[in-house]
Amino acid sequence: MKTPRQHLLLALCLAGSLGLAGAAEPANEAKLSTKKGIGLPESKGMGTAQLEALKVGWYYNWGNKTALNTRKVFVPMVYSAKRAAPANNADFVLGFNEPDHPKQANMTVLEALEAWSTVTAKARYTVAPAMAGNPITGDWLPAFLKAKPKVDAIAVHWYKGADAKKFIADLKAIHEAYGKPLWITEYCPQTSASSEQQPDLYTSAQVADFIAETSTWMEQTDWVQRYAWHHPKAGTGRLFDDDGKLTATGKAYAKDRR
Repeated sequence: MKTPRQHLLLALCLAGSLGLAGAAEPANEAKLSTKKGIGLPESKGMGTAQLEALKVGWYYNWGNKTALNTRKVFVPMVYSAKRAAPANNADFVLGFNEPDHPKQANMTVLEALEAWSTVTAKARYTVAPAMAGNPITGDWLPAFLKAKPKVDAIAVHWYKGADAKKFIADLKAIHEAYGKPLWITEYCPQTSASSEQQPDLYTSAQVADFIAETSTWMEQTDWVQRYAWHHPKAGTGRLFDDDGKLTATGKAYAKDRR
């Protein structure tokens, strides 16, 4: 029979063991924002280290599968009618990438509608094709949606500078036009990388302020379901430098804005 002192010692030992076990557990992914993600070009050497550094909850790579071993949620994309659908059932699938652009998916509305079943067949939740042009005033997306394909959310690409108020106003207009949740799958102040011929239009501080205001608003807006920064090759929009370390922009994006 154990004495009261022995019971106390046993309890303390158990408590200590549980405390150590809890300390050794990896960070809980559920604590991360489920909205914040990243378009991750795995073929260019970006991987799990970048996902962890940015503290994102999900990612995509413009393809239908990933080679990464990570607890982050991977969302496949059917890039165009020439690309295969995900091999396995997926909770979410992104539709064609900029079919209105000749250097991207480059599809007519009819071609997209005929191939749309390859997108919806393996997905519980389907995100519409993302436009290069204006999703409201352009011809492509209104004509596509008029045919009433299975679409659960609207994808948005936005490259119109570092004006957070303009960004928010544009998203509100798109949501009002279609009445569906939004996935902002590409956004950044500049459309292309900077160079000597095309210098940065915005300072790192301006980009960081843009991220802070827009991320906070998107986290607080119910109908914005997901958002993902577009990482350019160079310039103040870059999330990582040449050594793979977070830039000032990367640190701003990694911050929890909830």
